[in-house]
Amino acid sequence: MVVVSSRFDLLRRAQDAESRAAQAEDELLRTRADLRLAERRAQQASLRLKEREALLEATYRSRSWRITAAWRAFGNALRRRAGRGHPRPRLLARPDTPTLFIECMHTHQSDLNTGIQRVVRNVLRNAPASAARYGYAVVPVVLESNQFVVVDPCQVLTDKSRVVSPGPSVPANASGGPRAFARGLWRLLLRALTVMLPFAAAHRFLFASPDRFGLAWCVLLPLRALRLRPWPEPRSEPISLDQYASCDGSILVLLDSSWTFPIWPAVQRFRRRGGNVVGVVYDLIPITHPHTSVPHLTIAFKAWLQEHVRHTDAFIGISRSTADQLTQFIATSSDKRNAPRRLAAIDHFHLGAELDLVELTDEPRPGIKRIFDVERHVFLMVGSFEPRKNHSYVLDAFDAYWAQGGDAALVMIGRQAWKTEAFLERVADHLQLDRRLFLVRDATDSELDYAYRSASALIIASEIEGFGLPVAEAFQRGLPVLCSDIPVFREIAEGKATFFDLSHSERLADALLEFCRMHDVAQRGVRTPQRWISWRESTDQLFAAIMRALDRETAAAALPAGT
Repeated sequence: MVVVSSRFDLLRRAQDAESRAAQAEDELLRTRADLRLAERRAQQASLRLKEREALLEATYRSRSWRITAAWRAFGNALRRRAGRGHPRPRLLARPDTPTLFIECMHTHQSDLNTGIQRVVRNVLRNAPASAARYGYAVVPVVLESNQFVVVDPCQVLTDKSRVVSPGPSVPANASGGPRAFARGLWRLLLRALTVMLPFAAAHRFLFASPDRFGLAWCVLLPLRALRLRPWPEPRSEPISLDQYASCDGSILVLLDSSWTFPIWPAVQRFRRRGGNVVGVVYDLIPITHPHTSVPHLTIAFKAWLQEHVRHTDAFIGISRSTADQLTQFIATSSDKRNAPRRLAAIDHFHLGAELDLVELTDEPRPGIKRIFDVERHVFLMVGSFEPRKNHSYVLDAFDAYWAQGGDAALVMIGRQAWKTEAFLERVADHLQLDRRLFLVRDATDSELDYAYRSASALIIASEIEGFGLPVAEAFQRGLPVLCSDIPVFREIAEGKATFFDLSHSERLADALLEFCRMHDVAQRGVRTPQRWISWRESTDQLFAAIMRALDRETAAAALPAGT
């Protein structure tokens, strides 16, 4: 018995020793990972310091610096005089922990619920848990008065009281038609002035918030003088990234659609303080397919992307196809005068599929339910009305299908964008409107989810896409997909969807007939959901891609010039 007991004691001690060794090994691995992270941050700080020293030296030696010395002295005197009685904000050393500052201006200001706003909300919602794996905190920021300031995440996720896009808010008392008209007129004015005045100072004036001197302030001044609008209440100054003396180790993620915002001076200041800048690119459609866009957007987007290339450390595309297009654009860009010191690293991730604004208690409107109550096949299109979505092509195919005796319905869900006035007039005069052809321009997330779950199949006939979020949303709900044969759909839907050629609408009409022949309408609601990543997994992919890209950028920067 003594021998057996001693053997058990030896075995237990060996197991304890093995467990302690495993724990020590895990601790060693964690320590090594922390050391690698600290080494990467030290390399980045050293590179930033050298760049800043070289930039300062070149600036102080330049002729323009000497010529403008008197003007700078005059401006400093004016600023000192204007600042009397207003204490300067306290300069903070640096964020308490390495921070991912997520830019979300357009989603913060707009009531839109299109693809980019959905991405911004869901990434921000899942970011804290994903970023914590890399030792980062998460803080949303927006541009105000030419600086990035911290905002409450709840304002980005739920507050839609600021309703003008893009640009500052135009307060309106009226609702309905006059309010919508004024909002549209304000958007057109901002877009036109943005293109006509391509200067940073002009953009700061155009996009200043209504409580600061700018275009909105000037528009509201007569109304305030006549007491038709209240003067803005004093408010506490938000935390600005410019208050940090150093941003070493922190990352600014340009996640939202900031194409017409004057962000670049603030981005440059963040980089000069040692921070890294990462841009998320959704597509290059205004550049690669300008005929599907509008001129002012093409001009603004191209200028934005060229500035992006000069001031960004890494890019993340929402698909491999988008990343490849961006690589090609950077390699062939003709703007050699302001070329970046080196090419930024490029990676990609995929988007999730949950509809984050679905309310389980919301019932679809009776008119929407009636569309799906009829026992017939119902095909669904989801996306804004713009030329690249090929709504006219799909309607041509359905006209041919209905001419052959087909009875299925077509439901188009989306908001009007641009260059589709002729198509919408065609729909308004169509004989099948409200019989087999339906337009829904104001569907909620709950109604969109109901449509996905009640339809027979999704049709997406895009000429070009950055990702194609409706494809993922359909897959998650087991809805069959018929999609155009373009590279990004091959990337995300190969082996899962039915592809058709865009050269002739008859190809889609044949696919519709074949689908209706192969699928029993009585089984329309019976489906098996396909596996697709969640927004949490998508956010994990995004942050992993950011870390990989910055690691590659740091390694490339450490190489001697010319290698």
